[in-house]
Amino acid sequence: MHNITFVVFTYNEEARIERVIRNFQNFGSILIADNKSTDRTVEIASKYGCDILIREENYDFVENQHLVNLIYEKVCSEWIYWSFADEMLNIDTLINLTEVIKSDKFDIINMDRKNYNNGKFCYNMFHGYTHKVFRKHSIDFSTNTIHGMGVPTVKEDRICTLPDKYFIHHFSSYTASSYLNTINKYTDVEIKGDVKFNGSLSKILWQFSKRLLKNYFFDGGYKAGFTGMESVLLLLCYEWVKNIKLYEQEQKLDRSTIESKNNEIRDSILRDFNQDKQ
Repeated sequence: MHNITFVVFTYNEEARIERVIRNFQNFGSILIADNKSTDRTVEIASKYGCDILIREENYDFVENQHLVNLIYEKVCSEWIYWSFADEMLNIDTLINLTEVIKSDKFDIINMDRKNYNNGKFCYNMFHGYTHKVFRKHSIDFSTNTIHGMGVPTVKEDRICTLPDKYFIHHFSSYTASSYLNTINKYTDVEIKGDVKFNGSLSKILWQFSKRLLKNYFFDGGYKAGFTGMESVLLLLCYEWVKNIKLYEQEQKLDRSTIESKNNEIRDSILRDFNQDKQ
């Protein structure tokens, strides 16, 4: 009997959800935490016997304590795997997870996530470790922010970090157009936090150098060809759209205030016409 539930967050994932369910189904229970999909996501999941939780509220991000508490009520197992429909695991990784859980030596399992862009493996480019697997109540999400995974409530020696060969396959399906929409959505959420604008030339040069040298070359992004360079440029775009929005926020710039400034210039232009009439 497996003591883990794979919680998969979905919205209109009929094209991907079946493969994800087949990936996990022999290793634990599956709970689909669905955001009121309008396609066949829930129908497909129900056909496979998955539990369903319809998320009645809209959240800026799912890693928040309110939603976690709802999931705790729905999940019977002691352990949770926090997943999305664009992720899968190799069988060796799933077996390893099961062995770590059975050992009862840990409360959190920290895993690396590696990306595929345009259908190409991007090696360690923008990879990152996160607390993907955890025992109930071992992470505090009450002060979590977007892109975060809460704060562990257990001692460091109760956290297991898996070798990077046991990684999460993250399959991005973003085009440049759809990623730009995501940039706009996520940066709106990020600037709500305690973040300050930093538009110094040194930071611009540092960010570009870091992304190019570390992510593209050192982390192996160049092996994915132009896809690697595209990923660097889009992430830089993300970072600077956020910074530009912070600048606008601090300067109280919106369409109304900008038009007010423009009107001052327009009025000065019109004053010249009035002087000519005189």
